[in-house]
Amino acid sequence: MTTLRITEDAQHDLSDIRTYTRRAFGARPASLYMGRLKEGFKALRRHPDIGFPIDHLKTGFRCFRVQHHAVFYIQVDEVIAVVAILHESQLPIRHLDQRSGA
Repeated sequence: MTTLRITEDAQHDLSDIRTYTRRAFGARPASLYMGRLKEGFKALRRHPDIGFPIDHLKTGFRCFRVQHHAVFYIQVDEVIAVVAILHESQLPIRHLDQRSGA
């Protein structure tokens, strides 16, 4: 079975998303939104090819959308590494250069 690993950078992204959503919209909406992201991770684990390739930005990386965020990941064998979770307003090229699946 496929293993999903969230890198340290992506964990920071999730923390920032939770903090911003809680401050902007309240605790309940933040909890609901984080639940949607979690469901997106479950879908990714079940269907690793759910995302589209983004070789033009970073070779081997894929991306798929969950609500207003894009999840960037790389798969090696049976391990999916989520490397970034970026808001639709963020430019991926500014964030993906420094990130890897390590």
